[in-house]
Amino acid sequence: MQNAIKAPATKLRKKKILVRAGTLAAAFLATLGLLYFLFVFSGIPAFTFWRDIWIETAMTTMRHQWLATSFIPQSIIDEVMSRQDRSLDVVGGLYPFDSSLPDAAPSAPTDVGDNPARSEDTPLENDPADILGHANLKVGELDYAGYKVLVNDVEQGIVISEITGDGYRGRIMLIDDPSRVYIATTPYKGVVGMRILDMLDHYGAVAGVNASGFSDPDGEGNGGQIVGLTYANGEYWGSYVGWTGSILLTHDDRLIVGNVRDWEKYGVRSGMQFGPVLIADGEIMVEGSAGWGIQPRTAIGQRADGVIALIVIDGRDLTYSIGCTVGELARILHKYGVVNAACCDGGASSIMAYRGEVITRNSSANPKFGRRLPNAFLVAPKTTSEN
Repeated sequence: MQNAIKAPATKLRKKKILVRAGTLAAAFLATLGLLYFLFVFSGIPAFTFWRDIWIETAMTTMRHQWLATSFIPQSIIDEVMSRQDRSLDVVGGLYPFDSSLPDAAPSAPTDVGDNPARSEDTPLENDPADILGHANLKVGELDYAGYKVLVNDVEQGIVISEITGDGYRGRIMLIDDPSRVYIATTPYKGVVGMRILDMLDHYGAVAGVNASGFSDPDGEGNGGQIVGLTYANGEYWGSYVGWTGSILLTHDDRLIVGNVRDWEKYGVRSGMQFGPVLIADGEIMVEGSAGWGIQPRTAIGQRADGVIALIVIDGRDLTYSIGCTVGELARILHKYGVVNAACCDGGASSIMAYRGEVITRNSSANPKFGRRLPNAFLVAPKTTSEN
């Protein structure tokens, strides 16, 4: 008799549990549907901003585009990506830069207030022979742009500082002599690329960063098939593409960035293709994400006095650095007095090496050594007579 009474009671409890679970599931799905609608279709600025960033970030990768295409209509993706700024009508560096222009950022601080880490007894005027201001820099203190100095290499004419910002970290390297910066390619063109440390060792370089993009189906490319045109050691490799710009180093050691097709006209000694242009003739050319999302990034720039800046921002690591926008990258470089600059390949390829060590946090499957690359911007060591 008791078992007969318990049976209906047990069934009733199970039914209540099922109803409650069903109600919670329905509420969850309804909330998820509402959030999906708000995120994708609502047009509310706060949601649209992050939707566009999500789309841009996913679609500017080789293997993670599914993060957008799997749940966002293609028409919306196409509309967002149509606004991407490729700087195809911009050129910077064709002529020597006029440092008197109002957009020219200073290449050295003008007073102690520009760098609170300095004492009033520290001289701020650089010796003409000390273009990087080595004498005024101390490891662990702030440089003239307000970032912590990590390396003050007088022997090699290099200063490296730690870049920190809202959600991102990285390294910037300043090189005193632009003639020492050049593009080097993998010796195995068309077959396989070379990792950055192997490039430094092969070419006897003291430092370097990644340069061109490469064919990378499903993120499995080996760096052997370059995208775009490059010129190194007197040889061309690849084919010119019209959907991105050029980055050239000339025989008179100027950095030219942007829509330049006739490389030989300007005396190219090293050249590659990528973008967008970040700064042209002292003017910042991009704001915000500009259709490029938030990514690990690499860029090259030049100050009006010739100093070359190589910068890598780490990314895709929520606990360390998620990456930055091209607008943020441009503003960092502008703080350093850079007057012409453009992006190199980014994402999992972004990497910087110095004196035989990788000094950034690469986001590839092999973070210790990075990916195989088709080419790189390398820094030749100073000769004995220069030291």
